[in-house]
Amino acid sequence: MFKFLKIKGDSMYPFYKNGERIFCLKPFFFNEIELDDTIIFNHEKEGMMIKQVTKINEKGYYVEGTTPYSVDSSIFGYLKKKEILYKVLFRF
Repeated sequence: MFKFLKIKGDSMYPFYKNGERIFCLKPFFFNEIELDDTIIFNHEKEGMMIKQVTKINEKGYYVEGTTPYSVDSSIFGYLKKKEILYKVLFRF
């Protein structure tokens, strides 16, 4: 249902910094994924990742990091809803 996670890496810097903790909730009908949401998903090669949703269409969710060296949808393509593990609600 919900999870506390710790940020590892800088792909979402300055919004989320290495070592910060975040509170996440599984996406359900009452907290749908929307444009500009930050999500957590599991990438088969990179492991668990945090990215921002920048496009939503029939192909799925296009996600990007905030740094130029981020591994994101420009490399691996759109995500399907079932691939999204959590929606980030806030950091602390």
